[in-house]
Amino acid sequence: MKHLTNIKDIEQALAENPLCLFFIKAPDCGVCDVMLDKVGRLADRFPTVCSFYTDIREEPLTAGRFLVFSGPTVLLLMDGKEIYRGSGFIHLEELEMKLGVYAP
Repeated sequence: MKHLTNIKDIEQALAENPLCLFFIKAPDCGVCDVMLDKVGRLADRFPTVCSFYTDIREEPLTAGRFLVFSGPTVLLLMDGKEIYRGSGFIHLEELEMKLGVYAP
């Protein structure tokens, strides 16, 4: 997963790619680090999906723009519109199923 650190790059990635997997982590969050690794490995299995992550400490505007109140949060966006959201404990099987439907 690519590491994006500002809202401009995030918005550009969303505009340029029809399907994006966006992982948002919180600072000093052990669960975030573990889930980032797991979601990253899952994203590697879907090379047509643009996948990236950010830390809300690096880009605080992310929290307001995407209504993220806690980390980790993962968003699957199609044409800039949210089609899946998972926060806290992310159900990887459910995310994998969604990716399989939208990015076979």
